[in-house]
Amino acid sequence: MKRIFIYIVLCFVAFETFAQQTIKIDQFEQKNEVQTVFKREKRDGFYVGSSLAYSPIDNADALAVSARMGWIMDRWFAFGLAGTAFVNNFNQYSESFFDPSDVVYLAGAYGGFFVEPILMPLKPVHLSFPIIIGGGGALSFRDYYYTTPEGFSEDVFFVLEPGVELEVNFTRWMRVGVFATYRYTSEINIDSVDKNALSKYSAGLSLKIGWF
Repeated sequence: MKRIFIYIVLCFVAFETFAQQTIKIDQFEQKNEVQTVFKREKRDGFYVGSSLAYSPIDNADALAVSARMGWIMDRWFAFGLAGTAFVNNFNQYSESFFDPSDVVYLAGAYGGFFVEPILMPLKPVHLSFPIIIGGGGALSFRDYYYTTPEGFSEDVFFVLEPGVELEVNFTRWMRVGVFATYRYTSEINIDSVDKNALSKYSAGLSLKIGWF
């Protein structure tokens, strides 16, 4: 009987030792497992967003309205399409056809492809870093001549616009944020407008809705 008891104890000790070694090997293999970009357990998503921003364009106050549509890879990286429309001197617009202010306005739009690394996306408050690359067009006009072709002067430009955005996970499907960007553009050749008028900062509010 004593021999049987000793045999059972030895088997139990051997089993425990083997189990511990197996766990250590598994942990080592998981720790040293090759990490891949495309993994089965990743979580993809998408979103559509809009934003309203202020920007000083050609030494005048300007409003910029943007829209964005992107795909989110494994929560931490998004890419897609973005577009922005802007106009300056919006607070100087003439209220009457018969009382023109003769103010020079600069308006336009640009868009292109964007990439957006997202830092700590699972946290309720986190950062993202969108970068837009593309092109657009701008034109200047006076409201006195806004119905005649002679009042327009236009040009096209290349744009690169990096930014930083502080986002809040308001709900599982909605994010709100504040952001700041800097718009680098090629020089524009438009009458009565500085060649680097569009290379300015923007700051505003954003809203994103989607599957994050």
